[in-house]
Amino acid sequence: MRSVVTAKIKIESRPEIISTLKLYTKGLQFCIDTAWNKQIKNNIKLHPFVYKHLRSLGLQSQLAIACIKQACGMLKKAKTKPLVKRASLRYNFPRSASFKNNVLSIATIKGRIKVQFSVPDCYKEYFSWNVNESLLRMDKRGRCFFLFTFSKEVDTINNASQKRVLGIDLGINNLAVTSDGRFYNSHKVKQIKRKFRYLRSKLQAKGTRSAKRLLKKLSGRENRYMAWVNHNMSKNIVSNFNGNKIVMEDLRGIRKQRRGKRMNYWISNWSFYQLQSFIQYKAERKGIEVISVKPNYTSQLCHKCGQLGSRSKGCFSCSHCGFSSYSADLNAARNLAHPMLVERQALVNVPHVTCDDTFPVLTDGLLVEHSQKLRIFNAV
Repeated sequence: MRSVVTAKIKIESRPEIISTLKLYTKGLQFCIDTAWNKQIKNNIKLHPFVYKHLRSLGLQSQLAIACIKQACGMLKKAKTKPLVKRASLRYNFPRSASFKNNVLSIATIKGRIKVQFSVPDCYKEYFSWNVNESLLRMDKRGRCFFLFTFSKEVDTINNASQKRVLGIDLGINNLAVTSDGRFYNSHKVKQIKRKFRYLRSKLQAKGTRSAKRLLKKLSGRENRYMAWVNHNMSKNIVSNFNGNKIVMEDLRGIRKQRRGKRMNYWISNWSFYQLQSFIQYKAERKGIEVISVKPNYTSQLCHKCGQLGSRSKGCFSCSHCGFSSYSADLNAARNLAHPMLVERQALVNVPHVTCDDTFPVLTDGLLVEHSQKLRIFNAV
C-alpha cells in the first residue's frame, strides 16, 4: 500500500518566484485557449502547437512541459473553457526542483535559485520519504508556499489478532459515529458556523469600506477551523483503532439531493470529503486498509438481523427481531462494519416477486378482491 502525504512549507516571496508564477499563469491560459480551439485534450498532441511559444515567453523546458500537461488535465474535466487567474506551478523532482539541508533549489525564468526554508515538527518525519511532483503556490496575500508531495510503501496489517473492521458513519448532527461506540457531536461546530454566517450577512449588508476590510480579514477562517476539527477528529479515530480495515460511505453526489432549505444549507457546508480524506491518509500511514461502499439503506437496515427497520428522530427500531437503539447513526456504523452489508443491500434492492411473468398467481379470495378494485378504478 502506497501512502501519499503533502507538506505545505512557507518560503520567501522573491521577485523571481512571483514573476515566474505570473508568466506560468499566462502560458497556462495560452495552452488552454489553443487546446480549446483545436479540440485537443492530449498533451502529446498539443505539444507542437504551444511549446515554442512557451519557450519564447521565458519558461524553461520542464516548466513548459508541466504547463502543457496541466492545461490538458484541466480541459479533461471542464465543460466550459477555464479562465485561469492564479495557477499552481508544477515542479518535477529532480529535473526542475531539488532540496538538501533545508535549502530548496527551483527553476525560474531567471535560472535556478536557492531558497532556505524551515520544516515544522509535524512534517519532519516525511522528509525521509520519496518526493513526487510538487507545487509552488502563491495565495491572495502574496505569500508563497511550496507543497512537497511525499510517498512511501506501507505494509498492510495482516496480523490475525487484529482482523477487526471499523465502520464510520458521517452525518450532520453527529459529524462521525464509529461502530465501536464513539460519538463526535456537531453542536460546537454548528454554533461556530452560525456565528460566521451571521457575521458575514451583517457585514455584506453594511457594505462600507471597513466592513469589506473585515470580510477580507475573516476570509478562510471558517475553512481553517473546519480543517483543524477534521484533523483532530481523524487523528483520534485512527489512533484509537487497532484493526486492519476501515469502511466508510461513498457520499459523492449527495449535494444533488433536495431536502429543504435548512438541510440543504448544512449539506452544502458539510466537509465530509475532507474528513474522509484525512481519515484515509492517516489510516494508510498505519497500514490500515480504507474502503468505500454504497450508502444504500445503511441507516435503515438492522445490523443484527439485516431486515428493514424504522428510523424516527434519530432512533432506530426493528420490528422483526425487536432490536432498538437510541442512535440510528450507531446502527448505521455497525452496518458498515458488518461483513454481509453488500449482500443485505442487494436483497433490499431486489423486489420479492410471487407471481409469473404473464399472470399473477393469486388465491381465489385475493383474485376477487383484485378484480373488484380494478372495476372500481375503471368506473372512476
